[in-house]
Amino acid sequence: MINLIKNEFVKVFKKKTIYILLIITLGYILLSNFIMKYNNSDYSYYYYYGDSLEYYKSEIKNLDPNNPADLSTYIQFENNIRLLELTEKYGNNSWQAYVINNILSSSINTMIMYEYSDEITEDAYTKAKQTYDNALEKLDNDDWKYFVEQDLKSINESIEEQNILKSNTKDKQTLASIDDTIFDLNLKKQIDEWRLEKNISYAPSFLNNALDSYYNNALSLHDYENTNIEELSSDELQYYNNSLENANLNKYYIENNITLKNDNRSVLINFFSSYELFILIIGIVIAASIVSEEFNRGTIKLLLVKPYNRIKILMAKFIVCVLILILAIIFIVISQLILGGLIQGFDSLSIPAIIYNFDTNTVQTMNVIAYVALIGICKFPIYLLLTTLAFTCSTIFTNTALAVAVPFLGYMVSSLINQFALAYNIKQIIYFVTPNWDLSYYLFGGTPLFKNLTAPFSIIVCLIYLIIMVITSIIVFKKRDIKNI
Repeated sequence: MINLIKNEFVKVFKKKTIYILLIITLGYILLSNFIMKYNNSDYSYYYYYGDSLEYYKSEIKNLDPNNPADLSTYIQFENNIRLLELTEKYGNNSWQAYVINNILSSSINTMIMYEYSDEITEDAYTKAKQTYDNALEKLDNDDWKYFVEQDLKSINESIEEQNILKSNTKDKQTLASIDDTIFDLNLKKQIDEWRLEKNISYAPSFLNNALDSYYNNALSLHDYENTNIEELSSDELQYYNNSLENANLNKYYIENNITLKNDNRSVLINFFSSYELFILIIGIVIAASIVSEEFNRGTIKLLLVKPYNRIKILMAKFIVCVLILILAIIFIVISQLILGGLIQGFDSLSIPAIIYNFDTNTVQTMNVIAYVALIGICKFPIYLLLTTLAFTCSTIFTNTALAVAVPFLGYMVSSLINQFALAYNIKQIIYFVTPNWDLSYYLFGGTPLFKNLTAPFSIIVCLIYLIIMVITSIIVFKKRDIKNI
């Protein structure tokens, strides 16, 4: 048996196809890492007003603010002009850009309305102008904390008002609405306190995004506060768990001042998302041709005259396919580790993988390589089953093209099958292979795609499909007539 496996390895590595696939994979790794290094753009804001500054300046000349019919459009255009001018002054990626467009925009609009309103007193306009000028001074002095403190002051006042309102309210529906408002205000207060404590300005950055993500996910979780989680549907439970995971991970990043980047570490953390297709191409192409080519070239006769029974010959080929698949994964991981490190540096690997554990409701860390290995073991059933499908098709149809096409088609439609079953609540889908072959869903107390699925059940389902395909291959191969080949 060992000699058969050795011979099959020699045959595989004599093929030009394997080297072409490896070279293409290496080329992709190099290219993607170079692009990531030199196009690792910072986080940025994008503010859209419909047209350019020049457009508004040219169009506003055709409007008369003294004409009631033009006044509303004039104020809107003037507001956009001032916002765009200020944003250009400080830069679109500055913290000032955020303040201008999210905090000062209403003040600017009010100022413009005061300028063209006969009903506003001079004192009101002067007071608004002083507030606006003071804000501009803070922008120039790079004093972003001023705006956080002002926002925090406003939030505390609003919380106090809501608490007074709550104490004077008895209607349950109104009380629920007030509680929601107080929760939202306290959430915003927490964000502002983190900004000041962790020195996170409004400028686009990983931690600034983490604050926004925490806020949005915490709000989503609040919607489920009075819900029995166990009664949620599969897709609702997935949404809830995603919100829970994201909220806790972002909180961890903020509290520990962790900034993650698109680098060698991030590629390895998401290795199977980035390189899954290349793993499958190598595994499927080898498995799809390892039997069919013997028949197409007529070399199967030479193979079967050797003193080995057909089952051993076929199993030797299958074992080689599995070993090639494992070697392909190891090769691509090592290539990314080394080439990614040479291009982007190895420093990022010192930051561990950060994971949320649903069982313990805590954030935990793990060595990056250990994390990749763990995910690889959990995703291996996907690659093994698709490779086995290619091997089975190669044995049954002795057509390499068909043996390649069938597993790739299955891979492409697998997510559609799962989504269709979720949408129409098809419970029988749990006996199909696609909801079961990705065991990473079960890691760290995670939730599978469908209710009632467990890790042991999924493993058994995958083994059953694997055994069916292997046995089918053996039966067909044993009965195959080779006289006319």
